[in-house]
Amino acid sequence: MNSDRLTLMDELPDTLLEEAAIWQARLREANLNSSSGRKLRADFNQWLLEDTRNRAAFAEMESLWLALEAPLEQVIAEELPAHNINTNSSANATHDSACQMTTRHGFLRMQSQGLALASCLVLAILVTFGWQQDWLTRWQSDYITLVGEKMPIVTEDNSHIVLNTNTALAKDYNTLERRIRLLKGEAWFEVAANDNRPFIVSTSHGSVKVTGTHFNVRLMNDVAIISLDEGRVELLTPNMQQDAAVILLPGQQAVLSGRHISTPAPFDRTAVTAWLRDQLVFYNTPLGDVVDTLNRHRQGRIVITSNELKNLKISGIFSTNTPDSVLEVITNTLPINQIRLTDYLVLLH
Repeated sequence: MNSDRLTLMDELPDTLLEEAAIWQARLREANLNSSSGRKLRADFNQWLLEDTRNRAAFAEMESLWLALEAPLEQVIAEELPAHNINTNSSANATHDSACQMTTRHGFLRMQSQGLALASCLVLAILVTFGWQQDWLTRWQSDYITLVGEKMPIVTEDNSHIVLNTNTALAKDYNTLERRIRLLKGEAWFEVAANDNRPFIVSTSHGSVKVTGTHFNVRLMNDVAIISLDEGRVELLTPNMQQDAAVILLPGQQAVLSGRHISTPAPFDRTAVTAWLRDQLVFYNTPLGDVVDTLNRHRQGRIVITSNELKNLKISGIFSTNTPDSVLEVITNTLPINQIRLTDYLVLLH
């Protein structure tokens, strides 16, 4: 695969590449001449038409599918020769061990070779390309937490910030403004009010401007979720003028999606701030959102293999120290099975 394709892989979201890999597996397993196979093909065609990125991701999966028939070391050597990757590294060992299929009931040799290959493909993507994005984020950051960590910091103006798990931010203070760039993850802000400079939290999806206030910012998929506890904030997308800012009042939440800001709406403070108390709180929460949260609190990746399953609801209070306990509740209370490829890749189907 050439450098142009590698660039395209970097631009496509991991979640979209995972979805394309799952379509690969389902199509290869199915009897496309049967009624269920014809429906699957129709659903797949509809998915392709929904977004040009879907077609691009599937095309990449077609190429990578064949590439995985060769050892992962060869794939990485061909893709990233300039980075001097050690093909005997722990990352590659992780991939090899992850493809030894296990479930919570013990060792399982997967009968579906297509699904097995798709699973390894997903993990190969995360191992091969995920480290690049993380390296760039680390290079840009002043503060960063690993999976399972939290970090409280106090800035020179006596503002208090708490970084949630797997979070990175940069601090750019000057004489005119106090600017924080949230690069990934989630953070809680208690902004000192005895400073006349505006306090701005910027993300790739937009910015939050305040003076003194308490609020939470979470980056999730392709959006930033802003939840205001105290004070008043102004929300702007990158292309909005200041006089068009959306105002949030205490108890309100809004979503920044680059070009759009959602209508402010009430939010559940207990659930949003639960991570500050080392808890995960879900109230009738869609499984897709639950898994997005779990993927931030544990090593590896949980993948839901069907869009229908993402809408199933989960409720409960769990410890952030034992995120896999949520997986047990999911499989014990919902019509879902899990396939565990070590602890680094879990499929829910």
